[in-house]
Amino acid sequence: MTEGKPNPVFILQSFVNSFAYLYGDAEYLYHVAKTNDKNFEGVQLCRTALLLYILCLEGLVNRALDHFLPEHIHDFVIEREEKFSLEDKWLLLPLLATEKQKVQFDKSSYPWSHFAELVRIRNDFVHPKHDRPAYYRAITSHNWTPLSWKEIPDESGIKETELVYRQTQIPKDPYAVRLNHIETAKRVVDDTIAELDKLLDGKISKDNWFKSDQMKLIYPTDAQLDDLSVLDQLALKKTSKS
Repeated sequence: MTEGKPNPVFILQSFVNSFAYLYGDAEYLYHVAKTNDKNFEGVQLCRTALLLYILCLEGLVNRALDHFLPEHIHDFVIEREEKFSLEDKWLLLPLLATEKQKVQFDKSSYPWSHFAELVRIRNDFVHPKHDRPAYYRAITSHNWTPLSWKEIPDESGIKETELVYRQTQIPKDPYAVRLNHIETAKRVVDDTIAELDKLLDGKISKDNWFKSDQMKLIYPTDAQLDDLSVLDQLALKKTSKS
């Protein structure tokens, strides 16, 4: 290379692994919340982590549909991706992406029972209703705390299902979300993914597929990955001069 000549330009393309970044952000917020669980910032971190854990499920199944569906039905399904509900996508994937007969989630048992409830929680967050009740127990005239379903007075007329989602026991009041609720959501997400991986004969976890990104060198069109070493040489040369 002659002195003063601009560095060669290489461009790589990837498709965003939405599951990886949503799950990773949820993990980060969850661990930060552990150091702030006694104040309101902890509540904010927890409910944001809760939503991200749930949102990552759609990122995973959309990517898996694109990657694992057989060629003869791939385009048909992907072109109609937005027409399927999230639950339908999770049910369709093992049915269509494996040669086994009748491979599907058992909708009557865990983890599907809890997964379906996480989807409900997501919908309540994303499409909030105007009449979403919340209940608080007065500690003093100026200090209130979210009412636990275990503390509902018998004569109050308040139902347990007004306070929590039945399967996960996650509060319906976003101000009542705490670390233990995040741990529940994380466990359900992890177990649902593990069950999908089992149904797909390990394709989800193989070579860490579900958390990895694939990079493709697209410019210059005739370039090879080994050509990137010239950038390392230029960087080393620049460092040695400084």
